Amino acid sequence: MGAGLTGAARPAWAAAAYNGPQPGTFTGLGFDTCAAPSNAAMKAWLQSPYRAVGIYIGGVNRGCAQPNLTPSWVAIQQAAGWRLFPLYVGLQAPCSTYQRKIDPARAAAQGREAADDAVRNARSLGLSLASTITLDMEHYPAGNAACTAAVNSFVSAWTLRLHQLRFLSGFYTKVTSAGLADQVAVYQRPGHARPDVIDFARWDGVQTVSDSALPASYWMPGRRMKQYQGDHHETWGGVRINIDSNYLDLRQPRLQPSWLLRGVFRDQPRTLNRLGALPPTR
Repeated sequence: MGAGLTGAARPAWAAAAYNGPQPGTFTGLGFDTCAAPSNAAMKAWLQSPYRAVGIYIGGVNRGCAQPNLTPSWVAIQQAAGWRLFPLYVGLQAPCSTYQRKIDPARAAAQGREAADDAVRNARSLGLSLASTITLDMEHYPAGNAACTAAVNSFVSAWTLRLHQLRFLSGFYTKVTSAGLADQVAVYQRPGHARPDVIDFARWDGVQTVSDSALPASYWMPGRRMKQYQGDHHETWGGVRINIDSNYLDLRQPRLQPSWLLRGVFRDQPRTLNRLGALPPTR
């Protein structure tokens, strides 16, 4: 789209400061990159057509160090009007090629542990309650029932735990991976807690959230993101960054009171406070 082009002459788009749940209600373009760019780079990229940025907040399989990703960085980007979509690269499918994988015997417990860690990281960065944290599940092959069951158990537990901690759940996968078909297959399964947002990758360059791999009514309206171009360079405001490009069509989901009642521990207030999911007492 804008790969390799300079945005030096492009006027910056005005955007209102926003510090609500991230990314919140938003329709438009976003980008993600392995490490959060500097404040200066983000300011330069206000010359770009992008208004949302993915931030990798944690997970045992996160690929890059994050020297720029601090509470101050988050506050500065929110004040500049950037929408943020938090990404968490946790344990991967048991049948994937990754070394750090889900243990099928502990899949649900590991999903809950990942959610606890993700919320702790999100709150330490100053992200609002009710933000959506997207689990990044990379490619794994179809046709392995035990692997699929482990991933589904992990994702369901991840989602339930995020809801208990007053956050929302996203799930990222590629259309070429079994991950998307597996989530579609259990979308209406009783007892399965499906993610609130689906974030899928199809690198066809088309800025849409409609896709033949997704039934028209699933994660609609306003619950989809698409990564439409992967791993390329763009230059805006004189700053070159290697990015993936995304199209977001999101309406902020509402936390349902019933979500907080599923599997709630007796020490829930203490647990929520420990993980930063309760506002401080005054």
